[in-house]
Amino acid sequence: MDVADDLTNQIGALADKFASVDPRLLVLAALLHVSNHVLRSAAWRNVLVAAYPNRRISLTGVTAAYASGVALNALVPARGGDAAKIGLARAEIRGSTLTTIGATITVLLPFDLLAAAATLLLVGLTGQAPLSFDLDHAVTTTWLGGHLLVSVGLAVAGAVGVVLVVRYLRPRVREVWGRIRQGGAIFRTPRRYFLGVATPQAVAWICRIGVVMCLLAAFGLPTSPAIAALVMVVAGMSTFVPLTPGGAGTQQVLLAYALSEAASSAAVVSFSIGMQAGVTAVNALLGLSAAMIACRSLRAISVIRHRLSVADA
Repeated sequence: MDVADDLTNQIGALADKFASVDPRLLVLAALLHVSNHVLRSAAWRNVLVAAYPNRRISLTGVTAAYASGVALNALVPARGGDAAKIGLARAEIRGSTLTTIGATITVLLPFDLLAAAATLLLVGLTGQAPLSFDLDHAVTTTWLGGHLLVSVGLAVAGAVGVVLVVRYLRPRVREVWGRIRQGGAIFRTPRRYFLGVATPQAVAWICRIGVVMCLLAAFGLPTSPAIAALVMVVAGMSTFVPLTPGGAGTQQVLLAYALSEAASSAAVVSFSIGMQAGVTAVNALLGLSAAMIACRSLRAISVIRHRLSVADA
């Protein structure tokens, strides 16, 4: 009976938190989230234009592909939306290849990794999360010392194996490498990369921090750029191994632990659930809307399936 009463009290506390949320902050968070989508889509489009300079690539089509992929990532595990994102972009660009399209997505990674590292450093320097830069080499040194011959043997065998595979598959490797280089063509013009890719990504990261800060304030939690950065780091950790759609469950546990000193568990869990549900809903709505606009059809899902089947053919 006590367990039932405790569960009822927790559910009531969660309901009270949701009822007291400021809708104006939710609207602002949604607008910032949409801006993040558009900015990242614009950055990806600029990479695609550099890879396929003789093709007409619309921002609407790229945004539809990007938004659809993000929406699927929030609904299915193992980041299945990334495959759909690449397939839709290939269907949008005639004569394109999956290898080149995939390479264009990786062009966005260096800045994201740099921004994530800066975010993590901000969290550590402000004391919001413990970070240690001391590396303990004891275990590694002991193992290498006791298994030196095994380590050298494995390294040599791996190197020989790579050389043989590359030599045997040299024509195919050259073809694939050529497509990968085509995907990263924008790196050959640093100014174009900085203005067309890095700058939109930087503004997109600011929008993401703004989204978290608005949601923190809406749920009555302590709000600061450092805490927002901590939430972003934890949310990223929960989707690093995508066992569940959008890291559901994992994110709530990690956030409840990370913010245990800043607010009560009920407040943190209600915030986490609200943030994940809200972001998923906005992603789904944005993905469907962008797909309908790009396909010029209210039956966007059917059109997308047809395009994917044609692209795979």
